[in-house]
Amino acid sequence: QQRNVLLHPEFVNGKYMFYTRPMDGFIETGSGGGIGVGFCDDITNAVIDEEIITSRRKYHTITEVKNGAGAVPIKTYMGWIHIAHGVRNTAAGLRYVIYVFATDLKDPTKVIAEPSGFYIAPNGMERVGDVSNVVFTNGAIARENGEVYIYYASSDTRLHVAATTIDRLVDYTFHTPSDPLRSVDCVQQRCDLIRKNLEFIEKQ
Repeated sequence: QQRNVLLHPEFVNGKYMFYTRPMDGFIETGSGGGIGVGFCDDITNAVIDEEIITSRRKYHTITEVKNGAGAVPIKTYMGWIHIAHGVRNTAAGLRYVIYVFATDLKDPTKVIAEPSGFYIAPNGMERVGDVSNVVFTNGAIARENGEVYIYYASSDTRLHVAATTIDRLVDYTFHTPSDPLRSVDCVQQRCDLIRKNLEFIEKQ
């Protein structure tokens, strides 16, 4: 299932670094696996002997079936921001969404931020097409003026572009809380967010 192999845009310790997707099967709900990282010395014979998992596949989340790299990571002042895809099983079949996470600038194998939930999900007519309920990205452009364009397909039928900025992407990635993975903790997290927002509003 190495169908999402991506080359990191810089050498890491003098080696080529690839993002991989080590999985035994195409559809398998659960935990384990995820987006892997591997290194090699020779790009003409890119054999990866060992893979390190970065963004893990987690049960009962948007990555419970599988997840994989999308666009080449964007280098920011806070870290490498990754725009990836996650797949979950639903009553209507598989649902593909786009999510983000960040890795350390000096050690891109280390995840330093992983917001919960999706960044882009199928909406309206994006849900209809040859393969329904899917959004998937393979490319993004970060311009020198701070603009970011994320190119994504919907339902294997049409191409879209979403516009944002480096600052907004960084703010979302580093200030959206991670998934607590337990219902009671999720409820508490949302109550805390509401309380903090109300306190912020009252100070305005």
